[in-house]
Amino acid sequence: MQCTASTSAPARSPRRPSRRSRLARVAASATVACAALAAVAPVHAQVRGEPNDGQVMLGFWFDSADPYHDTPSIINEKLGVNVPVFQMAQSIPLPPYNYTTGAGGPAPENQIERSATDAHVFLTVYPNNGFDAITDDDFTALGKQILDYQQNLNRTVFLRYAPEMQGLWMEYGQQPVAFNQSWHNMYYLVKAVAPETIMVWAPNTPQGYPYGQTGTAYTSLSAADQALLDTNQNGVLDAGDDPFGPYYPGDDVVDWIGLSVYYKGIPSDTENTRQPEGYCSQIIRGINPESGVAIEPWYVPYCEQKPDKACMFAEMGAAYHTSDTTGISQAQLQQNWLTDCVFSETMYDTFPRIKLYMQFEYEKDETANDGSIDHRDFRVTNTTEVVASMRADISSIGTRFTWAQSRAPPTSISSAGAPAATNSAGQSIIQAITATTRPRPTTFPSLFGSTSDGTQRAEWAELGILVASGVLGAWAVMRTL
Repeated sequence: MQCTASTSAPARSPRRPSRRSRLARVAASATVACAALAAVAPVHAQVRGEPNDGQVMLGFWFDSADPYHDTPSIINEKLGVNVPVFQMAQSIPLPPYNYTTGAGGPAPENQIERSATDAHVFLTVYPNNGFDAITDDDFTALGKQILDYQQNLNRTVFLRYAPEMQGLWMEYGQQPVAFNQSWHNMYYLVKAVAPETIMVWAPNTPQGYPYGQTGTAYTSLSAADQALLDTNQNGVLDAGDDPFGPYYPGDDVVDWIGLSVYYKGIPSDTENTRQPEGYCSQIIRGINPESGVAIEPWYVPYCEQKPDKACMFAEMGAAYHTSDTTGISQAQLQQNWLTDCVFSETMYDTFPRIKLYMQFEYEKDETANDGSIDHRDFRVTNTTEVVASMRADISSIGTRFTWAQSRAPPTSISSAGAPAATNSAGQSIIQAITATTRPRPTTFPSLFGSTSDGTQRAEWAELGILVASGVLGAWAVMRTL
C-alpha cells in the first residue's frame, strides 16, 4: 500500500451528505492504516557510502589475472559510464607479493586508480588459512592498508570480511563461534586504525541451506557450534534452521548487509535455461524460485527492519554453461538476468534498501549438483549483444543509477575529491597506489613505477648499461656483415 497526502484543496460539496460514502470510509480506513504503519515502520538514515534516496549503484568484480587482464578502465569503456564500485580480493594473513608469479600481496588497487575516477574500493578479505592463523597485527596491517586508500587516495572503502561463512567450500566455513569472535576482533582493530571503513557482512543465499552439510559434517562440530546452528532445536541441521542468525555478529559491528545471489539454472544446474520471472525478488522475500517452498527471508529482517543499515547484492550473476550447446544462448541468458535482477525499476521500488548490485565478472569451474565439473561464465561484458543491451538499459533508467566521477591525477591534497600528489612521507602518488604493504623492487625493471631516489638512479644506470650493451652488440654484428 502506498500512502500519499494531497496538497490541493478538496472540491467543496454543494450540500453536506447525511453519511459518508463507502469510498470515503475506505479512504479513511486507509489513512488510519498508513498512520499506524508510519508509527511503527523504521525511519532509515542515510548510511555511509549510500547513494542518494531513490538511487542505486552498479558495481563490478573484475579479473585482472592472466589470461583475462580485465580492468576497471576496460569495463568503463565498454559500458560508456564510470562504474562507481569495483571489487578486489586478498587473503589474510597477507602473503608476500611474488614478483615472478604475481601472486600474493595486497589487492590491485592501482587498477582502480588508473581508471581516473573516484570509484569506491570494495575489498573482500578471505581468511583462507582459517581464523586461528590471523593475529591482531594482521588486522592492524589491514587497517593501515585501508587507511592508505582512504587518506592518500581519497577512496571510500567497503570491507567484506569472511563472506559466505555458512559454507564448507570456504576454509573458514560453518564455524559460527569462531566467525563471530574473529569478526568482532577484526571490526575493532580495523576501525581503530581506519574508522571510516564500511563493514559489510555478506552471507550466501538461503537457497539449498544447509548445502548438504548435514550428518557428520554437523555432528563433528563443537557443541557450541551445533547449538548455534540448530535454531529450530530438533537435534539436526536441516532446511528448517536459520541460515543467517547464527552468523550475524550484531547491529553494532555491521554497516552494510550483503548477499550472494546467483542463477545457475532450473531445473538443472548444468543446462542453459530461461530464468523464472521474479527470480531475485522471490529469493530475498523468502521463496525458493525452483520449488516454491518457503526459505528464510533476507530482505525484511536484514534490510527493511534495520534502520541504520543499507543492503547490497555483494555477489551476483547468471551462469552460462559453456558445455551446453542446446539451451538458450549466452546473450539470452545474461539479458534475462539483467532484466529481472539488475535493470529493474520494480526491484528498486519494491526493495529500496538494496543500494548496490555487484556483478561477478568472472568465469570459473564449479562442482555441479551431480558431482561433475561445470565451466560457468558469469561475465556480461564479453558479449557484444549483451553490452549493447546494457548500454541501452543504463540510458533508459537515467538518474536511478549514480556513477563515479572522472578525476585527473591531483596536484595538491587540497583538491576536492582527489588524492594527494605526495603523502606525508614524501612518497609519490605511484608509490602510494602500488606499495601499500608490498615490498618495493630494488632492481631493474621496476614493476610499480617510481621508487626511492637511490633505486631510481640504480635503475637508470642499469638501463644505460643495457642500452649501451645493445648498441655495441649491434655495431659488432654490423661489422661482420
